[in-house]
Amino acid sequence: MKKIYWLLNLPRTFIIYLLIKRCRFKFNIFKDLERFAYGGRRYKNVYRTFSEVILYDKCFRNVLDFRLKKESYIKAIILRLFFPIKKDMEIGRCEIGGGLVCYHGHGTVIAAHKIGENLSVWQGVTIGKNVGCEQGPVIGNNVSIYTNAVVTGNITVGNNVKIGAGAVVMKDVPDNCLVIGNPCVIIK
Repeated sequence: MKKIYWLLNLPRTFIIYLLIKRCRFKFNIFKDLERFAYGGRRYKNVYRTFSEVILYDKCFRNVLDFRLKKESYIKAIILRLFFPIKKDMEIGRCEIGGGLVCYHGHGTVIAAHKIGENLSVWQGVTIGKNVGCEQGPVIGNNVSIYTNAVVTGNITVGNNVKIGAGAVVMKDVPDNCLVIGNPCVIIK
């Protein structure tokens, strides 16, 4: 049954795939796709992988919508016509490197100033400005932010950092750390 559903949806996935192939941010999009294609969804054929991920993963649709909006609102509108996005997940205007992956995405808000490559975000995460700050956080490469964590303010989060579930991070975090608790405790 799943294969029949996939075959019936090939025309609309192919249209979006063509939009992406003509996009100047396609490197970041395909890097995102690699991270979203976990489990049985990774195939040798990139189009097959893309079509399955866009059909079954609404969080990928939101990330793709974010990437397409940076190039052209028309492309983002075409994506939304063929594949509706999650209404309870928001990615604001910011710089995000390739490899962004959101797991579940319910109640997730990403509004940082700049984010490096390979960010992993779970549900309920809030990344953004704090009261009295003009800029959101700057987040490094290979960062994982787990369920219901909050990262706010004009702070810097280093590379290879893991922010535990429920942590409230409002101060700078150095590289290669684990952050837990409210208020946050940094463990090197």
